[in-house]
Amino acid sequence: MTTLDAGSMAQPLAAWARAHRRPDATVRDVAPMPGNAGLSFGFRVEVPDAPDAPSERLVVRLAPPGVRRRGNTDVLRQVPLLDALDAGGVPVAPVLWSTDDPAWFGTDALVQPYLDALPVPMHLAPGERAPSEDLVHARLRAAVDALAVLHAVDPGSPGHDLTGWSEPVTAASEVAFWGRLLERSPDADLVELGRRLGAELVESDPGGHRTGVFHGDFQTHNVLYAADGALAAVIDWEIAGLGPVGLDLGWLQMMVDPACWHAERRAVLATPCDPAVLEEWYAAATGRPVEHAAWYRAWACFRYGAIAAFNLHLHTSGRRPDEVSVLMGGGCADLFRAGLRLVAEH
Repeated sequence: MTTLDAGSMAQPLAAWARAHRRPDATVRDVAPMPGNAGLSFGFRVEVPDAPDAPSERLVVRLAPPGVRRRGNTDVLRQVPLLDALDAGGVPVAPVLWSTDDPAWFGTDALVQPYLDALPVPMHLAPGERAPSEDLVHARLRAAVDALAVLHAVDPGSPGHDLTGWSEPVTAASEVAFWGRLLERSPDADLVELGRRLGAELVESDPGGHRTGVFHGDFQTHNVLYAADGALAAVIDWEIAGLGPVGLDLGWLQMMVDPACWHAERRAVLATPCDPAVLEEWYAAATGRPVEHAAWYRAWACFRYGAIAAFNLHLHTSGRRPDEVSVLMGGGCADLFRAGLRLVAEH
């Protein structure tokens, strides 16, 4: 397979279903899943001679063909992680099947159940009314509770040992890694502002971090809720790792804190919440006080600012058009300035 679209996926998915479900199974409703650059497809598996049997809805996730397997291009990296998280009680979509054999789809792949659930959008569409504060708080409280379960997972748990799964990160290694993306921005003033924040983060690193599995992009787009409001799963583990878990809370706080953002995003922010409220919920869920919260939020500001600056560069250069990058990338300088204020507060 040289292309990945619904048409090219129908035949190999049908072959997979016959081999791994029933020889008479059929596949229909193959469609790309949103937010995964065309590398995830939903599909239904049905058995023709059992019309009353419910169809099975699944999702196949694929590594980009011909691309080096690293970070978010290495889908099989998620298999041991999701197995460990599932065993640890974290709400995830479990891995039902995975392979590095290109005979199936021309690339590495894993199959998970389709979740009939939706995230809470971070941004309001034109003319859309903001959800009530009670609804926002209920969804965010459930997300924080799930985050506490995630951070309680023991990476060295017998049977699901993640030792060696990922090189543990530090503030210094993260500043160096994401800083390389920032350096590719053509905006010299922005790059210099980001460099300053990165240097101050490393200099002020409080140490003594609680470490474990972190999600890396814990925000409302990556938490799914069922129709009744119950949290169904945390998704998109591509940049998860081992290291200071405080980054996840700081990241969520940054995403919902109007003070971290520029006017354009504040105007359409659908999930505003006081960072102190999230700290209270997290402390209650974990049974321990939150330490260095401002510093972690500053780290999140640097990390996301570097990513957003790079994505904005890809958009404006025409390499990867994405209007969301205009909204988010336009606030990079504000993120870096917010991070500098938070470091000073810490």
